[in-house]
Formats: sequence, structure tokens, C-alpha cells
Amino acid sequence: MDGILQLAAGLAGQLPVFEAGAFDWENGPALPNFGTDGSGEQHDPIQQLIGWGQGVIIVIGIIGILFAAGKMAIGKFGRSDLAADGVGGLVWTVMGISLMLVAIPVIRAVAGVVGGS
Repeated sequence: MDGILQLAAGLAGQLPVFEAGAFDWENGPALPNFGTDGSGEQHDPIQQLIGWGQGVIIVIGIIGILFAAGKMAIGKFGRSDLAADGVGGLVWTVMGISLMLVAIPVIRAVAGVVGGS
């Protein structure tokens, strides 16, 4: 038992001692700094998610516009109520796409993400 105590006392003298004020802590919320790979391309999953979101918005917008155009085309054959519904759907589609595309810069500003397309 004395050997263990002597070993512990010897090791205790070799341990570094840190002062309380030696560390600089950052307590504010921040996004992590994503590094680059060997090709110089930055891997930022938040930017990738925003890019995917833009692609989904474009696909939804194209489908919505084609759907409204189809209603207007069918309405030309004597169903004026369907054509009017197609025009109303086109307005809602264009306004919805506009709001979604405006939301992307707002999200970037709030999240502090810089760059992108």
C-alpha cells in the first residue's frame, strides 16, 4: 500500500496546474466553422439544406404553374368556372413561390449564413 501512495505522490508533483483565469470561454451562440476539404470546397450542411430547399421550391412552383395552366386550357372548352379557378390558382402559386424565395435570404440573415447562390 505504501508503494501506491508513494507513486501517487510522485505523479501529483508532475501534474500541471492551471490558473482559473487562464481560459477564454465564448458563451454566445454561433454556427460551427465548417472546414474545407483538400479541393478547397467548403462543406456547410446548412448551406446545402438551403440549396435543396431552393430546388424543392422551384419544382413545386413549376408543378403549380402547369396545374393552373391545365385548368385554364380545359376551361377554354366551355367550362369558364374552371378557367377562372385556374387564373386564381396561378396568382396563389406565383405569390407562394415569391414568399418562399424571399424567405431564403431572411433565413440566411437570421442564421448568419454568408454566401450561396
